Amino acid sequence: MSDNAQLIEEMRWQLKQIEDRKADNQRLLAGIAGSDHTTVTSPDRSVTVLAGPGGVVSEVRLAPEAMRFDAVTLSRTITAAIREAVSAGRPLAQPPAPQAPPQRPRRQTSADDDELYDTVFDV
Repeated sequence: MSDNAQLIEEMRWQLKQIEDRKADNQRLLAGIAGSDHTTVTSPDRSVTVLAGPGGVVSEVRLAPEAMRFDAVTLSRTITAAIREAVSAGRPLAQPPAPQAPPQRPRRQTSADDDELYDTVFDV
């Protein structure tokens, strides 16, 4: 195989790895975004907090009347609502188990040269 053909094969392999990781991340994000959120509203209805799986806060909403509070009262109300929403959130779905990395294409330059190409994926 020519050097150019080997380089193209390595680049194709790397692109496939990137595409696979991107698809895995999109599935995880879709699971988080599409999940039921927990909504908590403060007793005076001035603060509403939405928390997703694992207690991840996705949104904090302030009603117009919240602006009438002083800074200390408002911050305590927001903090209390966030704590309640986080503790009431559903557990986060487990990410897929790590898999063994796939084998990369090997150089074909000589019989005793079996080293892999160095890539951005090398750690």
